[in-house]
Amino acid sequence: MYYLYLGPGVGGGILTVIIGIVILILLTLFTFLWFPIKRYLKKRRKSS
Repeated sequence: MYYLYLGPGVGGGILTVIIGIVILILLTLFTFLWFPIKRYLKKRRKSS
């Protein structure tokens, strides 16, 4: 059986990477949803 010590720096790095990935996914979803909504609102304003 192997015992591996990961110092506090590794834990902080892993946490930072996980938070970065979550933010990346949220920004990607926001971008793909925002531009069609913006285009729809722009068309709606022009027609009225």
